Amino acid sequence: MSKVMGKKALQAIMCYVDLLDRLDVEVDSKVIFNLSDSRQKQIQKACHTNNPFPGVLKPVLLSLRKKAVKKLYEDEKVLQTGPAAAILALDQALLQDIANIRSGSKENLPIICDVDMAGLQVVRLYMSSYSGNREFIKARYNSAMRVDNALNGSFYKYKTKDGRKFSAHVYYESQKKIMMETLGIKKAPEKFVFGSLFFDKIRTRRAVRKFEALDLEEKTFENGACGCMLRTRQEWEESEVGKAVCDMPLYRLTRISNTSKKKYGIYEKKRGPLSGLKVLDLTHIIAGPACTRLLAEAGADVLMIRRGKYVEQEQAMLELDGWAGKNSVQLDFNVPEQLKKAKEHVKKADVVICSYQKGSLDKFGLSEKDIHKLNPNVIYGSLVCFSDTVWDTRPGWAPCAEDITGLSIRNGSLKKPVNLNGVPLDYIPGMILFAGVVSAIKKQLTEGGSYTVTASLTRGGYWLHECTDLWEKKRGRITMDSSKYIICNNMSMNTWDDVYTKVDDTAVGTVYFTTPATNAGKETNPYRAKNMWFADGHKDFRMKKH
Repeated sequence: MSKVMGKKALQAIMCYVDLLDRLDVEVDSKVIFNLSDSRQKQIQKACHTNNPFPGVLKPVLLSLRKKAVKKLYEDEKVLQTGPAAAILALDQALLQDIANIRSGSKENLPIICDVDMAGLQVVRLYMSSYSGNREFIKARYNSAMRVDNALNGSFYKYKTKDGRKFSAHVYYESQKKIMMETLGIKKAPEKFVFGSLFFDKIRTRRAVRKFEALDLEEKTFENGACGCMLRTRQEWEESEVGKAVCDMPLYRLTRISNTSKKKYGIYEKKRGPLSGLKVLDLTHIIAGPACTRLLAEAGADVLMIRRGKYVEQEQAMLELDGWAGKNSVQLDFNVPEQLKKAKEHVKKADVVICSYQKGSLDKFGLSEKDIHKLNPNVIYGSLVCFSDTVWDTRPGWAPCAEDITGLSIRNGSLKKPVNLNGVPLDYIPGMILFAGVVSAIKKQLTEGGSYTVTASLTRGGYWLHECTDLWEKKRGRITMDSSKYIICNNMSMNTWDDVYTKVDDTAVGTVYFTTPATNAGKETNPYRAKNMWFADGHKDFRMKKH
């Protein structure tokens, strides 16, 4: 057994206990963190399979996968595998509570979390694959070529006039255009891509050097794009926005009204604990979809609103993994009849999840308050980048959250900051929001009421600081309570026989998603693969049975 993974299992227990304490949650289920002698080789081998990219990007994707997996089996300066395993284990335990309430039973199956697979969840972006749809293969390839440009702050950070580091984070062509105009780069945005990377980095380096870091950051946000001065943790904590974020709980659960206890749709044990719940998905890119994907995997009917088909999405490269389990409907809010249809979906939904920039949907009558007015019984989940009070309307992405909170400097150095492995500040905050939404569902079932649940990329990131602090303080000395959580080696389970879950006949062909890291009991959850199927262009929540 790897000493590194044994250490990460201890970190998972530590982080799990921390979650129970800070969220004031009581869990009856025993949690087992599983370690496997064969998992590392299994995951390394999986890196070489199901690589969908043609041409020059095929070895690029393989390299990203291999580097991510290599880091998974190394010590982490900033904890992320342990926290990911902990929040996923808690998510599964909360789901078992929902299943018991809805079925009237008192099943207390152990929650099993595979530590290696939990670490792999934050690099799902690289692992997801597909085959059989040439149109989509081309679309995702083109998306990758666009997103890996000289303004990709995950890879490229530039020195400013005052000697600080600045990173830009632009994932839509509209934002790339704004950022280039902000920097004074005179080139057609559609030609500022992976193929011209060498010369574009020179242009960007020269442009950034003309600005002082904070001035450029402010100008970027004012113009509607996202970019930040890299901060140390102390600088973050001392800033106005940093203080606001640190004052937030991991998720904020607010009761909006005192409606009666709620009964959801038909409970189907074979489909999952959330079967019969209707979730309206107003999310994009990775973090928000990570939450709604987990809801779908647990059996919820998730309807994602899009302006076009899956295959037409601008960021197909980044979004594929978040489509699992969802039905999609194409609606343009600028068309009155289609906006009316969207509001009808809001009225039918049990849960609405939104990850768009705060205020962006207000003009359509789809703000948080509007949605609660349209549907007084709804749970509204929101995932923002910064706090829910300061910078609450500013756009932001996971790598920006790493750079601005001091995580990149802590993971590397002031001179050479290094982003974390994969995109943990997309996936982990999505997992945290999921815990908040499921907690709100439990309250609706037992107490009634409607709720708003708010999580934040930067607050989720600051939790990684706190977890790392706790580990450094404890120096590996973890108090074990075998009645609540244990570490097991080589549990015999077929759940993780394959790193990938194959899903046939989706809207873009055959898809291979990273197999989930948790399970309740010792048998494979039979509904998982079926729940990960996704469709396109239907008119309502309920998917056709696959």
